[in-house]
Amino acid sequence: MPTPNSIGVYFSANDVVYDWAIAFLNSFRTFNPGLRLILIPFNDQCERLLALQDTYQFEIYQDPTFARLEAIGHAFELGHTPTGPYWFRRYAAFWGPLAQFMYLDARQVVLADLKPIISALDDYDFDFLHYDCALNQVYEPGPFRQNLLRQGLGRGFNSGRWISRRDLFSMDEFEQLATDALKIRNQLNPRNTDQAFINYCCDMKPVRYSHFAELLGGICQNGWAHQPGTIYKVNNGYYIWDYGGLDHKKQLPLLHWAGYQRKPNMPHSKLFYYFLLKGQPLLRSATAQFTYRLSSLTSMPFISIRQNRIINSIYHQTLTSKQ
Repeated sequence: MPTPNSIGVYFSANDVVYDWAIAFLNSFRTFNPGLRLILIPFNDQCERLLALQDTYQFEIYQDPTFARLEAIGHAFELGHTPTGPYWFRRYAAFWGPLAQFMYLDARQVVLADLKPIISALDDYDFDFLHYDCALNQVYEPGPFRQNLLRQGLGRGFNSGRWISRRDLFSMDEFEQLATDALKIRNQLNPRNTDQAFINYCCDMKPVRYSHFAELLGGICQNGWAHQPGTIYKVNNGYYIWDYGGLDHKKQLPLLHWAGYQRKPNMPHSKLFYYFLLKGQPLLRSATAQFTYRLSSLTSMPFISIRQNRIINSIYHQTLTSKQ
């Protein structure tokens, strides 16, 4: 059984996502004031972010294997995501200081006490727990995917939030798995390199893994900002109101804006700005809220044009033809 100080959370961020990180850190410390928190720097552009260390009480994890992990990322990259190799740094968590941990991207807010979710590893005897699933974002249709599904594998989980334990994988093991995975690169998602990689590793080892909402019950199946329903707060928890939906009145522990740029019109932007501005002087908060509402109004016509089916199709066909 791990000691309290060996349980915690890793997160990855840099100065490019500074505002996202502020919202993440404010939300995290709202619900997890004493939980150990460790930054895995996304890259070397972290000067502003590191200045927040004392304010939010997080540690900084540097590891010589970052370069080897990035090399795996470069091998998987097909030219779609230039920063993709840096995402592989997160997997140094498997030999970091925490015995049991959750990993979180910074483009999300934390809306619950995370320790009971992390403890589910021992409570239910699993090695790895994940959240949202989207199989097409991990494996391409084909024989490899079909074979996984026949074996009851291939969940296609999101790599931006997961729970595991130290020493489940080693650096040498990752390099061997990467060599094997590259032989079927055409059957893995072309863009989501780190996500395809960790899914492949969990399926090939294999490890005992599960969806923590399915395991614990009472939790929303997904925590993506675009999912249906309205978020509401009761006492100290956040829930989804989606009458007739599967997640109706279930708790939402994490809300993730994967795939979204930070804009006033993004889903649930009010919740993001609430945590971004938490603790700020009233005047600054009021000014930011006014700017946010004004931007929302002025951007509406452009959103309608961008989301038009014909215009959107032409745009994406143009991009594809240039690749």
